[in-house]
Amino acid sequence: MNSLQEIICEKRTYTRLYSSHKHAYSQFLFPLEGNIDLETEERQVKLKPDHFLYIPPECEHRFRSIGRNECLVLDVPLHAMKIEEYHAAAGVEAAIDPFWSSIRHLLIEEANTRSAHTLHLLVQYIKEKLQTHTHASIAYIHSHLSEPLTIQKLAKIEHYHPAYYSSWFKKQTGKSPQAYIADLRLEEAKRMLIEKNETLTVVSQSLGFQNLSSFTRWFAKSTGVSPRIYRNTFHSDKKI
Repeated sequence: MNSLQEIICEKRTYTRLYSSHKHAYSQFLFPLEGNIDLETEERQVKLKPDHFLYIPPECEHRFRSIGRNECLVLDVPLHAMKIEEYHAAAGVEAAIDPFWSSIRHLLIEEANTRSAHTLHLLVQYIKEKLQTHTHASIAYIHSHLSEPLTIQKLAKIEHYHPAYYSSWFKKQTGKSPQAYIADLRLEEAKRMLIEKNETLTVVSQSLGFQNLSSFTRWFAKSTGVSPRIYRNTFHSDKKI
């Protein structure tokens, strides 16, 4: 099956004994009933019907399912979905939102009709979606800038081992988690100083700094000017 040439979509069940392997094609798992325990070098996942999982080519993984289970599986050969076309080299786990719910429904229908042409069109649609996929931990960073953001917390969101998360993150963004968070906070600080009539204390608190002096030192080190001077450069009448 490693030399897969055609897209396969079918329902499968798994045993309670771990099975370990890898394959030269992409695979999507949509649990329909029960849970699937899946492990790779980077992550451990208990996959439930409210989530799906993408497994990239040549990713060693082992899996099992305890109890009654059924899973919709989509196997996609390399020529139909080239991994280098998007940032999913470490795999993707995501919730079944309305988009993926519709995809799952269509795939279930195709598992019965087995239309090669329709499956190909669905795979292209899925690929386009993955190209714009935002990983859960990155989305979490953007919406929780005022909170402490540790590698352990972010890795847990992606179900990755903390030791692997930083290298995975850099593959997705080109930056380390620390640099990404710092840059994001700096851009948000600049935006708030220019666009919002907030005190410097409020700005510093909204970005997770314990006090104004820490924020001022960090901002000055990052930009070469104090937040007060930066704001006055754009709006001399802003409240500070």
